[in-house]
Amino acid sequence: MTLRAAQSAPLLDRRWPVIGHLPALARDSLGFLRQARRLHGPAFWIDMGFGNRIFVLAEEDGFEVFRHRAFDSSHMGAGSVLLGRSMLTVDGKEHRRVRGVSSPAFTPGGLSRARVGELITETIMRQLDTWRGRDRICAVAETKAVALDVIFRVMGIEVTELAEWGRWYNELILGGITSPKSIPGSPAWRAMRARRWLEKRVRGIITRARASDDRDSVVGTMVHGRDEEGAGMSEAELIDNLLILALAGHETTASTLAWSMIHLAGSPASWDRLVAEAAAMDEVPTDWSTLAERVPYALGVFRESLRLYPPVHVDSRHAHESLEFCGYAIPEDTIVGTSILLMSRDPARYPDPDAWRPERWLRLDRKPTPLENCQFGGGAHFCLGYHMALLEGTLFLVHAAREVAAAGRRPALLGAIPKPRYIPLTRPPAKVEIGLV
Repeated sequence: MTLRAAQSAPLLDRRWPVIGHLPALARDSLGFLRQARRLHGPAFWIDMGFGNRIFVLAEEDGFEVFRHRAFDSSHMGAGSVLLGRSMLTVDGKEHRRVRGVSSPAFTPGGLSRARVGELITETIMRQLDTWRGRDRICAVAETKAVALDVIFRVMGIEVTELAEWGRWYNELILGGITSPKSIPGSPAWRAMRARRWLEKRVRGIITRARASDDRDSVVGTMVHGRDEEGAGMSEAELIDNLLILALAGHETTASTLAWSMIHLAGSPASWDRLVAEAAAMDEVPTDWSTLAERVPYALGVFRESLRLYPPVHVDSRHAHESLEFCGYAIPEDTIVGTSILLMSRDPARYPDPDAWRPERWLRLDRKPTPLENCQFGGGAHFCLGYHMALLEGTLFLVHAAREVAAAGRRPALLGAIPKPRYIPLTRPPAKVEIGLV
């Protein structure tokens, strides 16, 4: 194979001074990336602003960047207000230790021991109760309220404190937007202020968990957990990982559920099928294994919405050595990425890729492949909360179908399916409403 230098790949047009391609990606990441693929082939450079460039490999081979030994995630944590030194940003022995300590809490068995399914159900039902008598709901606000409340309840935060935590956490998420920390009022400055507020409270949660003998809850498992060599996590590591748990534990689920409700509102046949499946059960199981067997269509709705709208649409890794990869000579310190969005809409893998078709997941006679799960990442950094996200998303859809149908109502789309917002994460427009008719 003839090697090409990564530097010879084109830097895409439509680039602004300082902020690079961020405006083009924010407006229409899918169209922008598809045009780049069509005009330049599978390899090109994107300017993410403020001097940050990514060498993008847009074909499925690029997914191997998540599993190749020459790549790490160190660039994600470099000065990141949002990610810190969480398990998303560390690699090697440190990553194995932190993940080894945390993993038992997020297996199906760990979730059952912590009664996470019951907690999720309680939170969902409390939110659905507020829908009674309303003619319309805001898709993003409703699903985000559920997802954020769930993750904070898992962390042991009282119901009365959820609103305040939510406000500060929404400020922290602004840290995902590249901007100077030194400018008052900038996204990074606001995120840093929020992080100080949250760190103080998370430190209190950790202190209480250390003083107790609770080893079943998610926080208790992480605080008291040890890896195979008997090592646990420091307070600083626990703070970073509990904060990133809140990000990973609610953003993916909230946006995917909002898209699910929007598409269900626009597809009466899909809604009726979901209602029939959900209403066929006397009681809704709260453990993942049983639930997945009982409601395959609800799970298909969640997976299909996640496929069309992956929260992270371009993901990347740092080359810590020079290497040959996917036909390119890549220098050390290059940031190499792949497009989760393009992989999720690959017509060779998904016929009619832009169509929302939950039933496509019912045809699988096997577990989804790593590429079909690419929205959760890959390799050593595959999403730790995978089972929790599927459990929460499926429970929400099932209970929403049961409760709305029992009230003699159904969701109705008000206008067309909206275009996504892609920065900092893929989500529907904040003010999109769904009718309840």
